[in-house]
Amino acid sequence: MGSTWTAATPPSVFTALSMQSDVSTSVANTLLSSGIGFYQQKKYDRAAQAFRGAAAMNPALTEAYTYQGYAYSNLGKTNEAISAFKMSLKVDKTQDSLYTTIANLYIGQGKTADAVKILKDGIKENNQNTLAYYTLGQLQAQGGDYTSAETNFRQVVKLEPKDANGYYALGMALDGQKRYDEAIPYLQQATSLKKNFEAAIYELGHAYAASNNTDAAQQQLDALNKIGTSTASTFATSLTSELAKPKVSYYDAVNSSLQLSLGPIPLLAVDPAFITPGATRDVKVTFAFDSAMDPSSVMNVANWSISRASGGTAGIYNNGLYSDKSVMTPIMPSQVSYDATKHEATLVFSLTQNSTGDATIDPSHLVFKFMGKGQTGKTMDPTGDQYDGFAAKAF
Repeated sequence: MGSTWTAATPPSVFTALSMQSDVSTSVANTLLSSGIGFYQQKKYDRAAQAFRGAAAMNPALTEAYTYQGYAYSNLGKTNEAISAFKMSLKVDKTQDSLYTTIANLYIGQGKTADAVKILKDGIKENNQNTLAYYTLGQLQAQGGDYTSAETNFRQVVKLEPKDANGYYALGMALDGQKRYDEAIPYLQQATSLKKNFEAAIYELGHAYAASNNTDAAQQQLDALNKIGTSTASTFATSLTSELAKPKVSYYDAVNSSLQLSLGPIPLLAVDPAFITPGATRDVKVTFAFDSAMDPSSVMNVANWSISRASGGTAGIYNNGLYSDKSVMTPIMPSQVSYDATKHEATLVFSLTQNSTGDATIDPSHLVFKFMGKGQTGKTMDPTGDQYDGFAAKAF
């Protein structure tokens, strides 16, 4: 009897289990359908409850976990959403988009390391996961790791050769490494594939500006201004700032011993010490720049020149009248100091009285020119790298 009972038992047990499985599957599907209805009505609490029930009835029902994650996400329950999405991936690891979804939730929490890990898991599972490469590259670029970002963006371009975003991202990563000449072709491709691609147009303008190709950068600025959206306007403002080159801002008469507002005068009027024939004295002239400058460049005397005005905006030295009494001025200062807090340069140079004690000078027509660079390495704006008292402004 024992053997007969054993032989008859399995079919009835299997039948019961099969019926139970069918019932569970049916209930799970019903709960899933109900949850989707609540989700569409934006009743996310009830939707999440239904999805939890569906998953309990059928632990292999991928959609129950996935929808549960979206419901929790809409409720602002990020940790619960992440857990639900991860459960969904345990059931089916091939859901490429979920890796990025989870990463974005981690990013929102400021958990960059966790975001990086889940994205790498997605790439490991499927090395064709373009979105995971792209998102990972963006995270790395934001963290300043442009080299790693470049590697991932190259994969994006390889996988999606007709997607403008990949070319833009790769160009941006190369820009971040100051490899501007390499970045430009990719950014050009991005703007070619996608009309009015504001971010790519700006990045291309930035690369041109950094390469000192001002004309090409200006073309990108014009393109942004033509688009006219608020985003384009923001980019245009940034690019305008990048294109701006330093200028001489003003002459500081208070901190200068040589007053550039004065026309032809006896040298004695500059300093009483010049009453003595052959006397030599230092004079100083202070100029301010409109932006921060490279201190070493400013203090390099070879980057400065002192000359007599010979026409145009600067006027003409001594009003064009020749005088053998005109004092000789040096072609460059003997020393220059720089005040970084005020962006001011003070030039010091020597003047020498003639042997008869009646030398003259025309301070207003002495032209001071700076040929150095600003703090960011930009050369001077040629419309504002000189100053003289006659013009009373930079030119």
